[in-house]
Amino acid sequence: MTNHLGHKVLTAMQSLAKQSPDQCADQHVDQRLNQRLVIHLDNSEAWLQIDAYATELDWVIIPVPYFFSISQIQHLIQQAGVSAIVCDSRALPLYQQLGFQLVEACESGLYLLHKTITELPKLPEGTHKITYTSGTTNEPKGVCLSEAHLAKVGHSLAQATRELGLTKHLSLLPYSVLLENMAATYANQFAGLEIISLPLSQIGMTGSGKLDIVTMTAAIVEHQADSLIMMPQMLKELISYLTAHPIDLGFIKFIAVGGAVCSPHLIQCAHDMGLPVYQGYGISECGSVICLNTEKNAVYGVGKALPHCDIQLAEDGEVLVKGPRFLGYLGCSDYLIQGHSKNHNNYFSTGDIGTIDKAGHLNITGRKKNTIINSFGRNILPDWLEGELLAIPGVHQAVIYGEAKPFLTALCVTQLSKPKLQQAVDRLNQTLPDYARIIKTITIEPFTIQNGQLTSSGKTKHKQIFKTHKNTLEKIYATRTEIISQAI
Repeated sequence: MTNHLGHKVLTAMQSLAKQSPDQCADQHVDQRLNQRLVIHLDNSEAWLQIDAYATELDWVIIPVPYFFSISQIQHLIQQAGVSAIVCDSRALPLYQQLGFQLVEACESGLYLLHKTITELPKLPEGTHKITYTSGTTNEPKGVCLSEAHLAKVGHSLAQATRELGLTKHLSLLPYSVLLENMAATYANQFAGLEIISLPLSQIGMTGSGKLDIVTMTAAIVEHQADSLIMMPQMLKELISYLTAHPIDLGFIKFIAVGGAVCSPHLIQCAHDMGLPVYQGYGISECGSVICLNTEKNAVYGVGKALPHCDIQLAEDGEVLVKGPRFLGYLGCSDYLIQGHSKNHNNYFSTGDIGTIDKAGHLNITGRKKNTIINSFGRNILPDWLEGELLAIPGVHQAVIYGEAKPFLTALCVTQLSKPKLQQAVDRLNQTLPDYARIIKTITIEPFTIQNGQLTSSGKTKHKQIFKTHKNTLEKIYATRTEIISQAI
C-alpha cells in the first residue's frame, strides 16, 4: 500500500485511526464507526487504494457521487456525521469552508482533512459503505451496506464470469457508482483482474452524462481491456460509432450492460457487430447486482439470479429478491416505512416489474410506479416503449406520457428532424399493439441533473419532465380530443 499515489495520505489515515477513539465525544457509539470517510475523487488507482485502506481500518466509507451539488454534499456531511475527507484540489476549498482541517497533502494532489464530530448520528450496526441512490423521492438516499454483503455479491459475480477467462477490466463508470465499485473492488477480490482506473476525462466522460465516444473507444483500444461495464446509452453510442468507423474490438470478452432497461434490438445490434454484451440487473439495496445473463448471444432478459440470492414475482409482477440486503437508509431507523416491505416471505420488494420464464430467466419490463393506465383502462409500462425509442439511432433520451389519456405521447431528445423522427416512430408503431402505439411525438431539451429532470443515478424523472412541459401536453390532448369528438 505504498507508492506515489498517496503514501503520505495513507500514513496520515493510519495516524488518525489511532487517535480517533479518544476524540469521540459520544462514548456510547461503537468505536469502530468513529471515522466516517468521504471519498471525493476522480477515478484513479488512489481511489481504490483509499477504499481498501479505509476498509482495513474499519472506517465507514461514503463515496461522493461526482454529480452531487454543493447543497447535497453539505446534507450528506451532516446526515452521516462525516469526520474525514479524502479529496482532490478541486474539492479542497469546499471542505475547508465546511470546517474540515487539512491533515496531510501529497504531491499527486490528494488531501486528507479531518473534523472532530461531537455527536455522531447513529448508523445501522455493521455499516461498511454508504452508497447513494435516487430512491423514490427527489432527495437522494444513503443506502447502508455491510462488507459481508458486498463481498458475497462480489463472489457471485466472480463465479458467474469465471468461464469467460477475463484478465483486464477498464472502468468506464465512476467509482461512486456502486456497480463499478462492486466490479473493481469486491468482485475483483475473487476474480483477480488487472483494473485500469483512468480519470473520467480520459475515457470520454465529462460533466453529468456527456460522453465523447471517440475518446472512450480509443481508451478501450489502447488498453485492450477484455471486460467493460456500460449504461445502455453508452452501448448505443458505441454501436453507432462502430457502424461509421469499423474497428476490430475482438479482444473484448465481456460487456456488462445495466442501470436501465436495454432494448433487445440494441443488444441484437451489438451481437451482430461481434460485441459480447451481457445484460444484468440489480439495485443498491441488494448490493448492486442480482442477475446476470451469462448465456452467449442472449438478447432477451437479465438472466438467472446469481448464487447468493433467489427471485420470484409478486401477484402484480413485482420482482421480489431473497438474500442479503442493505442494513437501512441513512437517517431512517426503519426502512419499512419508506415503501419497501420485507414481508413477502422475507423477500424484498424491488419496485421493478418483470417476468420469469420456466428456466428461471428474469426479464425486466419496467418500474411499478411508472405504470401508465390509459383512459381505456389498459396498463402500459413506459420503460418498454422508452427502450424501443432509445434504440432508434439519433434518439438520445425519451419518456412516454399518457396516464389517464386516450393515447400516448413521446417526449424525445433527438438530433433527428421532425419528419425523420416521425418515420422512425411509425416503423416502431407497426410492431406494437394498438394500445401501446405512440400517436404524438415532440422534441424537447435534454434531461439533466441540473434542470431536475434526471435523478442522481441518471434515471429520468418523469413527473418533473411532464411538469416542465405541462402546457405543451395540455394543448396536445385538448386538440386531439376535439378532433376525436368531431370524428365521433
